[in-house]
Amino acid sequence: MIGAAQDWLEARVPFDDAARQQSLPLLDRAAQALLAADPTGRTPLTVVDLGAGTGKSAAWFRRHLSPRLPGRSINWLLVDAHEPSLEIATQHLTDADTVVTPLSDLPAALDNHLPERPAPGTLLLTCSAVLDVLTQDDVEAILTTLTTHHGVGLFLLSITADWHLEPADPRDPELAQAFADHQRRDGKLGAEGGEAMLRTARERGIHTTHGNSAWQLNAPRDTEFTRRFLTERVAAAVEASPELEVEARDWLETRNRQAADHLNVTVDHCDVLVDARRDH
Repeated sequence: MIGAAQDWLEARVPFDDAARQQSLPLLDRAAQALLAADPTGRTPLTVVDLGAGTGKSAAWFRRHLSPRLPGRSINWLLVDAHEPSLEIATQHLTDADTVVTPLSDLPAALDNHLPERPAPGTLLLTCSAVLDVLTQDDVEAILTTLTTHHGVGLFLLSITADWHLEPADPRDPELAQAFADHQRRDGKLGAEGGEAMLRTARERGIHTTHGNSAWQLNAPRDTEFTRRFLTERVAAAVEASPELEVEARDWLETRNRQAADHLNVTVDHCDVLVDARRDH
């Protein structure tokens, strides 16, 4: 994981939080699975937030998970390959432990933090807006960790290839494709990340459920954030397809004008719940 710009992470927090309201039914299902595995709540639960960055994701999960597991002892572990981000995270989640590791090494990296003989339902892996930057090896490592420890995984806000702008522009699909190409560089799964997690889990015989948690950006309320979002998308698209630069800059100028008045943008995300308990 490479740390995203801190100001971008801060800017997207209210939009992520609004989108994650649509994720609460999956969070309820995850909590029910954990309760079913240990109805007494006597065994501590370890929650590992993957690609934790500066801790925004873990803070959201703690805020919403703890009331659903009253009285349960929960240990928080933040995992990321970008150590400076984790240093920021621990300023906000002072009781959390951290592990600096690429996710492809996850099973070995967690050896010292998880029991050798795990009880089903005592591990929850979480992440937000991470699956698109993973490789297939990362997905395999995550699922190996879940099956080894009979855990539950809840992975939210994974970007898909779908985004919808109103009003539409005939250049939208070409720029969307260029952005999707950019996200798949260096072997990353990009917009296929959520589907890759679902498919790979099913191939392993693991139960899965999925949902959607879209960003809704509406003019003029969200003008500033919409302009930054579109600017960064165009920069990525042009990096992948330099021949689109002139067209993309013209498109962006048009969209930035519309963002102050009447542009509405829906950015789709996929949520994935993976239940690898031995008995369920």
